[in-house]
Amino acid sequence: METPEILNKLARDVGGTIEKVSGPLPDGSGFATMSWPLPKDHWIYGIQDAGFSGEPPARFRMGQGDLRNVLADIIREAGKYAVKASTMCGKEIDFDPDAMVQNLVVAFLGFWTEDGFSHCD
Repeated sequence: METPEILNKLARDVGGTIEKVSGPLPDGSGFATMSWPLPKDHWIYGIQDAGFSGEPPARFRMGQGDLRNVLADIIREAGKYAVKASTMCGKEIDFDPDAMVQNLVVAFLGFWTEDGFSHCD
């Protein structure tokens, strides 16, 4: 499908590129995938901030021991889920860091539903 001019304009306006355009779908709609750079003031670039020391927040700071080992395994598993969910299992290297953080929260706490499950069939 040829990219509609309105999508090309949107991509130009944000400095992005259209990756894929599909349609029409059976319901008459369509979709496009676009990539664009993060804003210069995005939090991911915070290491350059004068107030960033590199020290992690470590809200659950603890020393060595069995509990730390158990929690470290849980955190690694959640981190892997977040990376997979944010990169389509490694197929997309151009990912949204904000989506990765949200996926990390989901990996720890479950979905934003009453019982934490997605309820998708």
